[in-house]
Amino acid sequence: MAGLRSLWCLTLALTTLPLLGQEEKSPAPPHAIPYGTTFLIRLEDKLDVSRIQPGKRFKAKLAEDLMGPDESVILHGSRIRGHVSDVGNGFHPRLLLSFDEIETQRGWAPLMATIIDVPGEHGLTTRGEGEIERQGQGGGAHRDPDSDGIGSKAGAAAGVVQAIFGDHRLQLQKGTMLEVRLDRPLQVPWH
Repeated sequence: MAGLRSLWCLTLALTTLPLLGQEEKSPAPPHAIPYGTTFLIRLEDKLDVSRIQPGKRFKAKLAEDLMGPDESVILHGSRIRGHVSDVGNGFHPRLLLSFDEIETQRGWAPLMATIIDVPGEHGLTTRGEGEIERQGQGGGAHRDPDSDGIGSKAGAAAGVVQAIFGDHRLQLQKGTMLEVRLDRPLQVPWH
């Protein structure tokens, strides 16, 4: 009897073990855009890391329609409000933006999202939880055919000068496109 009970407990533990590591992601509620949906927005303000402080408000607009599984929609051109959460200067400037709300056809709705890309901006990258950074200068290993000659030594010296005196500013111009991912379902007000 004790052996049967142990076998039953072991079977129960093994069948429920895979469930322990899974996050519960319930389907989007009715009239909502699901968690994980990605979309493009266009900045309405210029954001210059050298001139802004955390807490500065910014505006953006939805660059494409957002549609949920039940055909709930937020139209492109809808306004978005957010604020700057963190700013970093120096050789690796960075900017962290947080979203507050988005305009829908029936009022404003809370918006929780993360920037995942800055398409078309080749000098910028995103990392971690939506932080935008200026990419490092001269990050690739390039093998010059004249690697032992005078040309390579001059090129290396020029690379060092560029790294020291290069443009380390981080500016997002008005009109910059940002790719964003929803961190929570976006509830579309219905009535």
